[in-house]
Formats: sequence, C-alpha cells, structure tokens
Amino acid sequence: MNILIPIEISSRELMYKIYLCRLLAQKGFNCYLGRKSQINYLLRTLSDYIYLDKGYHEGKSEKLYKIIKDQNGFIVSLDEEGGVDYADNSTLLNRYSESFFKKVDFTFLWGSKQHSLISSRLTDTSKLEVTGHPRFEMLKPAYQHLYKGAVDNIKKEYGNFLLINTNMGFGNNINGDAFVKTNYGSRFRNIDEIIAFDKKKIELYIDLVKELSGAINLEIVFRPHPEECHKTYLREFSDLENVSVVYSGSVIPWLLAADKMIHPDCTTAIEAMFLGKQACSFLPKNYPRDLVTHLPISASTLCSNFNEVSDFIANNNMEVSEDSYNLVDSYFSIELASFEIIVARLVSIKNIFGLTTSELLWWDRIFLNLKVLRSQLTRTEEQRLVNNKLQDFNWKSVCETNGAIDVKDVSENKIKLRRINNELFLFSSSKS
Repeated sequence: MNILIPIEISSRELMYKIYLCRLLAQKGFNCYLGRKSQINYLLRTLSDYIYLDKGYHEGKSEKLYKIIKDQNGFIVSLDEEGGVDYADNSTLLNRYSESFFKKVDFTFLWGSKQHSLISSRLTDTSKLEVTGHPRFEMLKPAYQHLYKGAVDNIKKEYGNFLLINTNMGFGNNINGDAFVKTNYGSRFRNIDEIIAFDKKKIELYIDLVKELSGAINLEIVFRPHPEECHKTYLREFSDLENVSVVYSGSVIPWLLAADKMIHPDCTTAIEAMFLGKQACSFLPKNYPRDLVTHLPISASTLCSNFNEVSDFIANNNMEVSEDSYNLVDSYFSIELASFEIIVARLVSIKNIFGLTTSELLWWDRIFLNLKVLRSQLTRTEEQRLVNNKLQDFNWKSVCETNGAIDVKDVSENKIKLRRINNELFLFSSSKS
C-alpha cells in the first residue's frame, strides 16, 4: 500500500520523516517522500493511498482534499504547526476548523491541551488521537546518536559557542512584506501588527549581537528562520569576527553542540528544554502578549535587556520550573512513543480499509522529472522560498540521513531506498 508524505522544511522534517518512512516500509507500506509539487502530482495519478497531511490551509487544502477523495485516498493529518500558538489559539482553531474535520479521515494531535481545545467543538472525537510528534521524540537520548557526526563537526568548527535562533519570517521574509501579506494575510487577522513587531525584534537582535560580540568570550552562531532573508544579518554582522550567520541542516545538532541558546519566541526553545539545554527568550520589556507564542517563553529564562542576557550566559543555575515543564508537555506529549503510536494507527487503517497498491507508470516518471527541471529554472518568489526551505532535500542528503540511521534502530530487515528523481524518493521493504 502507498503512503504519500510531503516535505516542506528539510531542516526540521528530514530526519524524522526518513525514520518514519523506514518504520512504515517494515510494515508493508511503499512510502513516497517528496516536495509538495511532486506529491501533489502523485495524488492525481495514484489511487487507494494514505496521504499524510502536514497542515490545513483554508481555501487551499479543500481543493487538495477533493482530489484525494476522488482517487479513493485516505487523509491522515499530522500537523507540522500543531503545538505553538498565540494566546487566543487562533492558529490552532483555524487549522483544525469545521471544514478540516469534514474532509480529514483521522487526526494525530500533539498534546492533551490541543485535544481539549478541539474536542469541545466536535460531537465525534473517535477520529482524534494524541500521539505527540515524532520530531520531538527524536530529542530523546535513544535517538541522539543519530546526530553525533553533525555535532562533532559543529564543535570542531565553532568550539564553545552561543546559539541564537530567530523566527522573524514575517518581518524579514526572503520575498518581502507584500508577499507575506498576500500569502499569510488570510490566516492571521493581525498580520500587519505581526510584521511590524517582527521588524522591532530584528532591530533588537542586531543590537544585541553587536553588543554581545565585544563582551563575551564565545563564538556566536546566528541561525535565521528558513523564511528569512539571511543577507540582512550577513550585512549587519560582516565586521564581527566572532559572529557566524549559519543556516544548514537540522537545528538539533546545533542545540546539542551549543553552550546556551537565545531566541525571541521560537519553537527551538521547546526542543532545547527537552534536550536539557538552557534557553533565554530575549524580548522587549513590555512586549505585546498577543503577538508572541507563549509556550517557548515558558520554556525559557525571560530577559529584556543586555545585562539580563549577560547574567543568563554567565549563570549555569537557571532552570525551567516544573510547572512550566508540565505546561509545555501538555502541548507536546514528550513522554509518548510517537513513532510507535502513529505507525500502529496507520497499520490499523491499512488493515481495516484494505487499500491496494497502485503503480507509478513510466510516463509519470518522465513527467515528474520534467517538473524537477521546471522548478530548477523557475525564479518566482514562491519558488525561491520553497528552494530556501528545502535546500537540504536532495539525493545526497537523503542518502546520508538514511545511512546515519542504524538499521538496528528499526528492524533487522533491509529497507530499499529508490530515487524517482531529485525531489521524490521511495522507501519500501526489500521483501516487496
């Protein structure tokens, strides 16, 4: 049976999705992992498959869901943005809307808090299951050896360093403000305020880095959000010898290698907390509460000026309180075995519905390769953003990541990895 899995941001999705593909291949699935443009073509040409949806977007997803249903597909949601939200829960309520539940067949939720929020609006909750998210399960000690090579390389190059992660993709977008308003305006009622506050955060962080650069005896690694224009920071920090603007690979090895981490209100603070790393949320003293996501701040030491940040860097005794940890865990379910639960549910869906395996024909492969060529030649704003998000998604990177996963972590049986093209890959059991 086929399962179709789109990938949008390689730095955060690649490792866990390859691991998930390997687990599912052991259970008899043919797992297609690819760019959304490639997967969207498969949605129209294959039939009787499971589609692992990565998030509902009003006005766009409905068209995609109709195609899937016309092909006798089964829609399972594992939202990539299903944990962190603004104080009014506007993002979650929009992503898990009435229209969403009319179309989607089953939904994996990150935590009990989301379940409480969403189930109160439903008469039938049998298609909901709290699973946590595999991306965060991979923070557990049992998986950290997968990042050892990357961690060693980072430490060798940067030594002891302070990691600064940003999330100003709305105020410093690679395609500019007009693109943000067009692309995200329908999803965020206060998009203009979010853009304006992002720009304030940019100024704040540029000033902070310049001040820290001359005050601490550490290398500073500045890691922008994948949607941000990195040239902004490269230009501002060009004269600072101990500051490097770097965006490559998963953030996990960077967190593991760093001494400490600073962020505004970024999900990486959650990851740092679960890794046992200290994180500082640096925001203006009277920051607007409705324009930030509160969970990353709860997982951090909150600082509002340079002296407080300096104290954070110097102090090794700052820890997240038990209450804050429990609050974050209620949204992220870190204690759950996410991979095991998700795979078991997908197998049960496969067994209940008995969906068959349709084949990808030779002319489909030709057309998919033409799509790759077209994406390489296209220079639109949207394509530039897509390429930036997926800069680590290619045959070389997929092979290296797949090779880093010790087969003993999954099964003694071999997994077959095939390249359909450089934007689409197939994982299957060697027995199939």
